[in-house]
Amino acid sequence: MTTYYNEFEIKAAMKEIVADYLKECIECEELSEDFVDLIKYNFLAKYVSLDKTKRIIEIGVEDSKAPASHYPVIKIFSFKLDEFENKWLDKSFKNEKEDLTFYGKLLNRKRYNHRNMEVVVL
Repeated sequence: MTTYYNEFEIKAAMKEIVADYLKECIECEELSEDFVDLIKYNFLAKYVSLDKTKRIIEIGVEDSKAPASHYPVIKIFSFKLDEFENKWLDKSFKNEKEDLTFYGKLLNRKRYNHRNMEVVVL
């Protein structure tokens, strides 16, 4: 099955979905798989975790400026878990067609509970 979205639809729906992800995360004290996928995609992160005691989301991103070694150097970024103040996540969204296609797939997961539905961005 195929779903069709335009850019405006995706951007508007993603704002709602991100708010839902954050609300669920605060209430359940865990990160949903889709929320982790979104953060990893937007930040090119190697890992994402939730520190329940400090109420922060930690994102590990490979440091490309670090000297070459056998093991990657991971920089850790921490963001406060706040339902209303999520500019760090808003600023991470991308606008290329392949990015919008990824976001469309996340929409399908949330709306229709389909993981492999094809997405066409108009």
